[in-house]
Amino acid sequence: MKIVYLHGVGDGDPERTWLTGLNLGLAQHGLPAVSENDVIAPRYAGLLTTRGIKAKHPKRTYNVKNDHDARRAFERRQARVQRLLKKTGLVRTFGLGRVPDVVLERIQTAGIDLAPIIAQVKNYMTSEDLRAAVLQNILDDLPTAGEIVLIGHSLGSVIAIDLLDHLPEAVHVRRFITIGSPAGSESLHKGSERILKRFPYARVDDWSNFLDCWDPVTAGRGLTGIFPGAQDFGVGGAARHSAELYLRNSAVAELVADVLHPTRDLVPSDSGIVLRLEDADATTLLALAYARRVGAGLDGEARTRWEDAMAVLQDGFAQALLEQGDGRQLPPELAQLARGQVPALPRRWDLPEAVRQICVLAFTNVLDPYEIDAGEARFEAIPDLFVDLGWSSTIGRKVRDAIVEVSGFIAVEKRGLSNKTKVVAAAAGIALLAAGPIGIALAGSAGAVGAAAITSGLAAFGPGGMVGGLATLGSLASTGAMVTTVAATARGGAQPLLVDPTSVAIHVAIAHSLNTIGEPYDTELWYRLTAAETELDAELNRLVPFSDEKAPAAQRLRAASKTIADLMDFMRQKKLTPPAIDRALANS
Repeated sequence: MKIVYLHGVGDGDPERTWLTGLNLGLAQHGLPAVSENDVIAPRYAGLLTTRGIKAKHPKRTYNVKNDHDARRAFERRQARVQRLLKKTGLVRTFGLGRVPDVVLERIQTAGIDLAPIIAQVKNYMTSEDLRAAVLQNILDDLPTAGEIVLIGHSLGSVIAIDLLDHLPEAVHVRRFITIGSPAGSESLHKGSERILKRFPYARVDDWSNFLDCWDPVTAGRGLTGIFPGAQDFGVGGAARHSAELYLRNSAVAELVADVLHPTRDLVPSDSGIVLRLEDADATTLLALAYARRVGAGLDGEARTRWEDAMAVLQDGFAQALLEQGDGRQLPPELAQLARGQVPALPRRWDLPEAVRQICVLAFTNVLDPYEIDAGEARFEAIPDLFVDLGWSSTIGRKVRDAIVEVSGFIAVEKRGLSNKTKVVAAAAGIALLAAGPIGIALAGSAGAVGAAAITSGLAAFGPGGMVGGLATLGSLASTGAMVTTVAATARGGAQPLLVDPTSVAIHVAIAHSLNTIGEPYDTELWYRLTAAETELDAELNRLVPFSDEKAPAAQRLRAASKTIADLMDFMRQKKLTPPAIDRALANS
């Protein structure tokens, strides 16, 4: 495999100081140096300063019509690179201290007149003949087939980006690395044809852009805002814009080493000692099983996207397991998962606990941060999941129907949706909660998860009700610990105050599901809802006298109070109120 290096402005680095830097970086990892025989470093410095060049532009060779599958595979590889580099502790993922667009453009627009580097970049971008000559010069030096590592520095990064869709069809880029790139500025693209209009996902395995945010050529700006294939990483020690300094960085060198000297990820082997799963890990396996069941209920392109997103998340979880194991024995289910296998679900939950867990999952975006509308599939997966846990599908169908009733009631009450299709209304109800006025606070300790904190709204409110895009319920199932803790808040005993509609809906769904299958439920839930209603109304009374009539905070609080009132009405209809309340209502 050859390393192809494209230089920046100047004399083309005939001393190959860039290679010296790379080899110093590799030496930090105890790896052998790259031989000059294994590199291709075209020199085109003379072309950059030649006037009156005339050249025919090489043809674009990337003609894949449908590369959706390739893009999803690319994203999985990008996620692996991010995990690899984060593990080093030597990079920062964006945002870095990004310079605002207006300020950046003034800096770099002025720099076009003042800085030779930026001036030559702009000249390359605006001169089609120069672009053609440089690209053809490079292509003449490249092999017609095989795998390469492509590295571009400064102006060379711009040229490398431009080169991607002109490479010989049989050349595959195993790793694409840009360092010190100025290509993230919109001002450099004005007045020129945008390079790389379509990223060749089937040709390039991954793309990492490294920048020192004190490097004046980058102005602290990454490439992701302009090029969707790029992934930005911040490093230190290269503020002088030197390729040698960038490439000797341990993180950059590790990424090169990962391709040149691949190692197999080791999974702790099974032993005679069987370790028991932690509760959080068991719940994570349950969330993954639920996600698989939901995906199986989707069709066509939505199913493909769901399965690909799930694969990315499972890759990350497996890698975390390997790091967590650190040579120690893992429970057999986790060892299987780390190998990419699908372990059987542990049957460790009694029926009430299984109901709690599954009710939480039904209201959860198990693919967070990805957002894919699962529609009815999120409910239809529930009976089969109960079977996986060792319970009958009859119980599963009853729990499914109870969850559908709760979430569908919210949709009917808030939007006036007809109840002709209960499952459709239920999906709408969960979407309304997801876009709802108060987000559930999950970033704190386990004890804070069940409680609610009034946070900024996920959607704006206007005339006629909620407007703006829907956001799925993020973070509930991002880790098993969060799902476990939320489900645990319905087990009875001292409970925190609930003032979050989503959390309230989950608790009501749990109570209704347990009652439907003849299991005891939390009869004190009603009192917590009345306390929440009082708390929200008190906050409204404090804000309204001095706030604008349509102040967002007040509107969020009103909507939250309305949702909780609707759920209390549901509890009355389903006779989920405490016995004392039932007697009082009967005597009234």
